[in-house]
Amino acid sequence: MKKTVITIAITALLTAVLMISGYFIYTKIINKDNNANSNMIKKNENNSENVENQIPNDIKNISLEEWRKVIALFYKEHYGYKPDNITCTEVGPNIIYVTIYHNTELVAEYTLDAETGIASSPTERTANFFKGIFLDNLSTKVNFKNNECIAIGYIEKGKEAQIKEKYFNSDIEYESLTTVVEGDEYQFIVIPKSLDATLRIWKYNVSENGELYSEELLLEAVGTPLLIKTQCTEVFPRVGVEYEFGDTKFTIPLMISGMDGKFTITDYKNLVKDISIY
Repeated sequence: MKKTVITIAITALLTAVLMISGYFIYTKIINKDNNANSNMIKKNENNSENVENQIPNDIKNISLEEWRKVIALFYKEHYGYKPDNITCTEVGPNIIYVTIYHNTELVAEYTLDAETGIASSPTERTANFFKGIFLDNLSTKVNFKNNECIAIGYIEKGKEAQIKEKYFNSDIEYESLTTVVEGDEYQFIVIPKSLDATLRIWKYNVSENGELYSEELLLEAVGTPLLIKTQCTEVFPRVGVEYEFGDTKFTIPLMISGMDGKFTITDYKNLVKDISIY
């Protein structure tokens, strides 16, 4: 009887040991699987975020979906959030109309040049989405005097290096300028004094009666230097620059004199600084 009791006790003890050992082994395996699954989820999340944050190396042939990602990253870096919705609509050759929505509200509208990445807006700071920088903080070396509020200069072909050296701190600043192309014969540089000034670039045409009129708004930008390329402007101006800041508003047609080949300023001479290099 005593032997039987001892046998039963030993058997119960061994059973308990086996059950406890099995429980620890099972728990270890489960924890290992859970950790592995957790690490896999984190890895997938990181990979997904890396893909989302990946910007194409070449600006050529970027799709509209890729532009949405580029713009979202720009807003995340500079404004601290990614917009809820970004729409990109192609409205012309290499021209994209961009709308930014956040919390169901329209935040901003841009006209994006898909060849350069430069985005202009009537209300927001001009930026290069592809390079991830604002362009209205480009520092120039123009020395404005008295009532001068805008600098305009005609750049003769072959004199670009002199403009860069005299009025910009680096070649990169000059090459990052927002560019308006309405021809290729003449080029002008336009630099507002204030970062809050609005510049509008108008395309001109002549009516049958010989009257000059504004045909199309080519660009509207706030506080950023511009490079304008246009056709022959000796007979009549093809492009005009409208300046607006506070109570000051005026328009300067971009014309070259047929007499001496120099930039012609007929009005607002006290407000415009001529920085042409001949």
